[in-house]
Amino acid sequence: MDVTILWFKRDLRVADHPALAVAAAGEGAVLPLYIVEPDYWALPDTSARQWRFTAESLRDLGEALTGLGVPLQVAVGDAVQVLDALAERYRVVRLVSHEETGNGWTYARDKAVAAWARGRGILWQECPQSGVVRRLKGRDGWSTARDGFMRQPVIEAPKALRGQPGLVRGRSRMPAIWVCPSIPAPDGRKAAGPRGWPCWTAS
Repeated sequence: MDVTILWFKRDLRVADHPALAVAAAGEGAVLPLYIVEPDYWALPDTSARQWRFTAESLRDLGEALTGLGVPLQVAVGDAVQVLDALAERYRVVRLVSHEETGNGWTYARDKAVAAWARGRGILWQECPQSGVVRRLKGRDGWSTARDGFMRQPVIEAPKALRGQPGLVRGRSRMPAIWVCPSIPAPDGRKAAGPRGWPCWTAS
């Protein structure tokens, strides 16, 4: 079965989620994925506080996706390595995510993912999620594009998603105790992932 990887980046919800709607409307199975990137969480502009908020959001997202019939997969590692491991295991034909407005690190990572997708023959669809308009030659037309985006109707969450047979179900709930691979925080402390979450590494 053809598989679409739905890569959750910063928008960890199911309602009003253009990338989720695009993935749900396609044929084949949908594999929801969040990648915990240790190098990202070691940056000076990230913190254990931000990770705790992300972890809480992932718990809610996992429960919502379970209600739609698919488990959220949480992987730890380099994004390209994680995606490549999934492409080796499943017949991945498409990657869907939001356009991410981040920093230089996320920009470089996305360029690496784009090169990987081209090399694999996998279509990567990035859905706008804000008023940021990419690849404009000037500011002329930006406000029109931004206003048009903001006037779009709210997207309802799908009723169900078609999952990939063989994916582990029933373990996409995030308990409060943390034991996944440690993530270095800028202040030298360790923020770890939650026990019981189906985390895996690309290595």
